Formats: sequence, C-alpha cells, structure tokens
Amino acid sequence: MGLRCSCGVRSTPITSTIGTIDMTFADNVTRSGNLTINVNACVDRLDSSTFSATFTDTSGVIPPRNFTFTATSFEDVICIQENGSCQVITFGMGLLSGETIPRRFTLTFRNNPSPTADQLITFVILQFVSNSTTPNVAPDLTFFGCPPTP
Repeated sequence: MGLRCSCGVRSTPITSTIGTIDMTFADNVTRSGNLTINVNACVDRLDSSTFSATFTDTSGVIPPRNFTFTATSFEDVICIQENGSCQVITFGMGLLSGETIPRRFTLTFRNNPSPTADQLITFVILQFVSNSTTPNVAPDLTFFGCPPTP
C-alpha cells in the first residue's frame, strides 16, 4: 500500500530536464541555460519532501553563473485550482552549493489539461535568482491534489 499525498508534485522520471530557461540574478543580470530539477514535494509529508535544482549557464558570458540548490526544509505545499488547470506551490529553505546560510525558495508548477504543456511558473531563490521565462516541463511531472480535467 502506497503513501497518500493529498497535494504535491513529483518529477517523472526522478530527474527532469526543463531545458533552456532564462534566469535573472539579484544584480539584474539575466543568463540563459539548462535547468535540471528533482522534486518530490507532498503536503502530507513535508519532512520527507525533497527538491534540488542545477542551472548550467550556456550563455557563453564569462564567468558563467552556474549553481546548484538543495532544499533543506519545506514550509508548505499548496494546490490551487484555476480555470481548468492546477498550480502546485511549494516553499521552504535551502542551500546553494558552497553556502552555509539557508535561503528561502518558492517553486510553482502548473498542471495543464495537456500534459505536454505543464509549466514551471516560478522558481525563486530569495535575494539570488528567479526565472524570467516560463518553460514547459518535459518530461511531465506527476501532480497530486490536481484532478484531471474532462
């Protein structure tokens, strides 16, 4: 018998490559690159939820703005129904590689009626970086608490 999750999101397969995304850093520099994520966030199991992201700057500008972020704790996971789609919002604290002071993060995914149109809406690491494009997620994510639309 599996564990129940009333609201959440999981990457399928375990690691999802978002592909090219533009990220804007706190100093207003925008770089494009590849984002790879691993997410398994569930409101019923915040203590065992996980999220990590690796951004590889492919802009060719020196120095590159590569980073890896790993969540250390989750404060909440929220599911919001909206016009035939569902948003899963998760936030908490985590560490950038090489740092020892945790930073707040927010992550929002949209589960659209067409699985090929699921999106990464928001990826913010407070006072560090935020996405400035809204890419489709491929391969798809598995959403919980977001019933499929007819």
